Amino acid sequence: MQGQNTRDSRHPGVPGCCLLLFLSLYAAPAWSDSLVLLSESSAIYRDVGRAIAQAFQGPLEQLEADELSPTRDLEDDISVAVGARACELQLEHPLPPRSLICAFIPRATFASLVERYGETELVRQQRLTAIYLDQPLGRQLHLAKLLVPEARSIGAMFGPLSISERELFVATAEAEGLSPVTLTLRENDNPIEQLQPVVRKSDVFLALPDRALFNRATAKWLLYITLQQQIAVIGFSRTYVEAGALAAVYTTPQQLGRQAGELLRALQRGEALTAPEFPRYFSVSTNPVVARSLALQLPDETTLEQQLGEDMP
Repeated sequence: MQGQNTRDSRHPGVPGCCLLLFLSLYAAPAWSDSLVLLSESSAIYRDVGRAIAQAFQGPLEQLEADELSPTRDLEDDISVAVGARACELQLEHPLPPRSLICAFIPRATFASLVERYGETELVRQQRLTAIYLDQPLGRQLHLAKLLVPEARSIGAMFGPLSISERELFVATAEAEGLSPVTLTLRENDNPIEQLQPVVRKSDVFLALPDRALFNRATAKWLLYITLQQQIAVIGFSRTYVEAGALAAVYTTPQQLGRQAGELLRALQRGEALTAPEFPRYFSVSTNPVVARSLALQLPDETTLEQQLGEDMP
């Protein structure tokens, strides 16, 4: 009886076990360098960084902004910049990365950076993209309609950082069947004095993130005035809901990091760079105490998340 041939007949002289090892190594992804640059060392940025690493599941270097040397060659890297500072550092770097994902950054901030660094290779060659921190207006307004179905008008206040969203807010509100009521403030205006007439004309009020407007005092007065007028507020964070907003849709650091890690992995597989996008993953928080004071029936948070996920692109 002839013994069994332990060599692969297609590759004479190569043992089968070695051939399998060779093929597995040849088929493995050829990861190029991947860098995650955090704008700062705070817990929230580290949470994003950990979530990126967990979703990416490949070799990954992580640095804080202060650790990035201006002489380091990033040209072979696909980088994720977490936050505005990290994004700007890589845009102005003399040896920028091959591709750049700016994550955990407001849409208006990313747009201003792209305009400021419009002459750089990253921008001119469209080698960068973004995952915004803020939610799409359609998702926020749809949440307002789900919670206050009888609403006919929606108010919002715009300031120096959010003014670019005003036209989109008006168009999105009208698409949801809501009449927009807006207030635009300059840097030196007193928002508290001008809020009351806008709130009185609104059935629901959308608080938009704008660091120049929504300091602690302004947020407190907005919630006080709207509660006094029995007007629901849709906020932009869990903290805002805990402070007295009816509800908010927002993306956690872990959810945003997951999306950034998945995009980084896709780029490393050779997929094309995508256009800037809003968060794919999100959470909804509600305030049952506020709902009772407004005599509103409040669906549970999981149901609201499912409805927003099904109804929005």
